[in-house]
Parts: sequence; structure tokens; C-alpha cells
Amino acid sequence: MIGTHLAAALRERGDEVWILTRRDPKEEFHVQWDPTRGIQGVARLEGLDGVFNLTGAPIADRPWTKKRREILHDSRIAATEVILESLAQLDQRPGFFIGAGGLGLFGDCGDAEIPDDAEPGTGFLAELSRDWEVAHLAASEVLGCRAAVLRMTIVLSASGGAFPLMVLPFRYGIGGWLGNGQQYTSWISDRDCIAAFLFVAGHDDLAGAFNATVPDPVRNKEWCKALGRALNRPVMTHAPKWALRGALGELANDLFLASIRAVPKRLTEAGFTFEDTDPEATFARLAALL
Repeated sequence: MIGTHLAAALRERGDEVWILTRRDPKEEFHVQWDPTRGIQGVARLEGLDGVFNLTGAPIADRPWTKKRREILHDSRIAATEVILESLAQLDQRPGFFIGAGGLGLFGDCGDAEIPDDAEPGTGFLAELSRDWEVAHLAASEVLGCRAAVLRMTIVLSASGGAFPLMVLPFRYGIGGWLGNGQQYTSWISDRDCIAAFLFVAGHDDLAGAFNATVPDPVRNKEWCKALGRALNRPVMTHAPKWALRGALGELANDLFLASIRAVPKRLTEAGFTFEDTDPEATFARLAALL
């Protein structure tokens, strides 16, 4: 979803966009790659201005079994290492390498604000996010280029991802907050997400890790009630912790019940301005596009 929006934004401003695909290339600017063997015909990518790395299996679509954990790890860390190894073969290497990361890096931090330089948390998701970030930032040594990571959780978009799924129970009048609803929910809209990628790409002095989330995250109960107001639906119920944990296990704790009050200090101090900061207004805009 992010890649589709990002490619469209780049083309709209006049950039030539090459897409790495695991399928047989059917378009001129598609290049085939394999997460275990690398990029085929990598020489076609000589002279790139930069690379955006968004590879990674969906984190929340099924419980974290042992096999699923391996897939989540390999599709992020191992795949990123393979991409870097392939790009290192180029004579003219990219000028920047910007990856997608996860705010799950910090774990459950309660009510504490989490700046970009906060210490990582513990647990599977925190360790996965940390290792993924390390893999992205290794581009500075492997390719000798500027490397950055944008840490995100929920990216709201009408074209896919979490938002269309969130809307369904609310439209049937059964939507509600998660657990006790007191945990902070970090999020970013699709257009702010793409703008943040382009902002970091366009500033040669920006490198390292950035929290890519709205400046003022709210508690989950307030966030979900904002969705109800945007859809003109009452929000009177919730999904209890025991039900979430029973259905999803550790995934429920780390993704849905953890409180992540992250703030985008580095982005805002660099001059980035968020367009969507009010949950209800953002929900209403996106709902009109469904």
C-alpha cells in the first residue's frame, strides 16, 4: 500500500521509479528479485538517486507462531541484507537508502512520551523492530550512502491496510476500543507517511531513525470514539483483553494493547509539518473515499 502511494507521488513530481518485484517483470521499470538470492540484472539500477525499502510480511494478519516469526524476521532482516548485497555490486551506488521501521521497537511504555532516541523495549516485536532497523542502517557501511528509517505503526489509508478493516465493525454498530482503551495509539495518515519519506529523502542532512507518527497521539478509547463520530455510529463497547489475548496471543499485547506514546521530535525539528493530526477529521476524510 505504502509503495503504491510512494511510487505514484514520485512519478507525479517527475521521477523515474524502478520497482523490485518477486513476479515476472511485465513493465519496463520492473526488476525481478528474490529475497534469498538477490536482484536479477542489478546492473540496470546503476545511477539510482536512492532506494526506499518497504519489504516485510504483514505483522498483524495472523498469530505469531514459530513459523510466522521466522517469516516476519526473514522477510525484513534477511531480505534487506540480500538487497544491500545486490546493490553493493553496482559501480554507481544509490545516494540514500530509506527503510520502513516499526514503533513496536519501544514496547509498552505506559503514559511516558517516547522520543526518537528512547531505549528499545523487550519482547519479540521490539527485537524484530530493532534488528530490522539495524539492517536498514547498515546501508551506510555496505553502500557508503546516507541511511534512514521511518518508524511507524498504523498507516491510515482508504486504499488498504488497517483502516477499511477498522471501519467494518463500526458501521455495523459493534465497533469499540481495545482492552481498557487507556493505551496510547500512534498513527499516521497515508499522505503524511508519503510526505515524510519524501521529506527525509530530500534532505541530505537527515539520517538515522525517525518516529513517523502524529505529534499528539491519543488514548485508544478516544481514538476509537473519534472514528465512531466520523462514521456517525455510537461507540459503546470494547474488545476485552482476555478475548484479544485468547485469539491473538502475544500479538495482542504488543500491537493492540501496548501503549506507545511516540512523538516525532526529529521530524518536526527538521521542519516537517503534518497535514493530518486530528483523528476525527482524518477518519472522516478517509471514510469518504471508501
